Amino acid sequence: MEMEPVIGLEIHAQLNTRTKLFCSCPTEFGAEPNTNVCEVCTGQPGALPRMNALAVELAAKAGLALGARVNGRSLFSRKNYFYPDLPNGFQTSQLDPPVCEGGGLGIAADDGSAKRVRLNRIHMEDDAGKCVHDERRGITLVDLNRAGTPLIEIVTEPDISSSREAVEFLRKLHGLLVRLGVTRGRMEEGEFRCDVNVSLRPRGSSRLGVRGEIKNLNSFRFVGQAIDYEIRRQSGVYAAGGQVLQETLHFDSAKGETRSLRSKEEAHDYRYFPQPDLPPVQVSPELLERLRAELPESPEEAAARLLGLGLKDGQARLLLERRGALEYFDRAHAAGASPQRLAALMEELFLPFCQREGAGPLDSPFAPGLMASLAGLAGDGTLGRRKIQELSERLFREGLDPARVVREQGLAQISDEGELYELARQVVEAHPGESAKYRQGQEKILSFLVGKMMKLSAGRAEPRRAGELLKEAIARGGEG
Repeated sequence: MEMEPVIGLEIHAQLNTRTKLFCSCPTEFGAEPNTNVCEVCTGQPGALPRMNALAVELAAKAGLALGARVNGRSLFSRKNYFYPDLPNGFQTSQLDPPVCEGGGLGIAADDGSAKRVRLNRIHMEDDAGKCVHDERRGITLVDLNRAGTPLIEIVTEPDISSSREAVEFLRKLHGLLVRLGVTRGRMEEGEFRCDVNVSLRPRGSSRLGVRGEIKNLNSFRFVGQAIDYEIRRQSGVYAAGGQVLQETLHFDSAKGETRSLRSKEEAHDYRYFPQPDLPPVQVSPELLERLRAELPESPEEAAARLLGLGLKDGQARLLLERRGALEYFDRAHAAGASPQRLAALMEELFLPFCQREGAGPLDSPFAPGLMASLAGLAGDGTLGRRKIQELSERLFREGLDPARVVREQGLAQISDEGELYELARQVVEAHPGESAKYRQGQEKILSFLVGKMMKLSAGRAEPRRAGELLKEAIARGGEG
């Protein structure tokens, strides 16, 4: 019997606020353990929470951008379970009603058709702390700096059919939430992570199978690997005549496999009940109207705009998916850069550099105006492709002005045809044997001669034009 995967996602995005959800402690990352804490976020008896109004606005803005219904009134509940890093003994979350319901986001299905992944809900909740396991001393330490950090949880319907679709959805959602300013989305700091529910069912069936929930994935690559492994694992269980258990799983990225953590609880196991210390969350029509006016273009509108500027489909998708890439592109374009040349430089050099450095484009010392200058130097022929590749790492890392570097180091490409032909003639004269082989039909030898001409010009000759002039000089026997 052929089985098909059914996948749903639960995405946690840290809201872009300076303080926690129910107190004024800062949300900064990397502080000394247990320094960003107070009586509220450490669950001291008698301490009362106070609602962060900006968190409500950001949650509602996310809902509007995703086409969800924003409820004018929503409630917080106590979600009861015990973890060492959950100081209250419960998580303050939303069950019914949440701040947003419904909505969705379009992706490309595996067969290339348009597909809409529906959302079930978006709700607010506070984060737990962090357990730090010291294996050398055999102890576990608890850091409560994250406790109380504001999150939204975005829950999809089980509409996703493969790891590729899941990763595309997450990349698109991440890009949208970052552009909205809802989250900074720094996955390496836990600001955007997800749980993945995977089950299998007979192909064509409408019934859902027994699911495994893979917890706390903070990398698009790990999401894809975890889903693929879990599909293989469950397929093997069914093929052997066994039954898949409903359980919570951990993905071991080093081994590339999932392993069981515990049997999965149902909602009633959490013993939800209304949080008596918090009033209902109110979202007024006036607030919704203001937030609606602040929304940027949708992913579909942004993609259409980029394609209209002459970008390739893959380039447009890259700019939409990478954190801060579209904003960087727009600022560099506004500074006068050719959109096609700018997109090529970002795709081939700048975004890979940012990824290696673990930084967003807007965090780079190489400001959008400098990228516009570099695109201009490439466009007018001042700098060739090879020279840009040689300079790029230093330019990007140190934030240097490309025009100034070219001027001070004399790096501009040679544009005078007479000077270029003279270089070609010198190369032909210096390598008569190779020139003769080219005349005899050994065309591959031309790349050797081009290399010699590039060396003679200190890299300032444009390779394509160098090849053309070498052919001309060879045909003329190296004569001036």
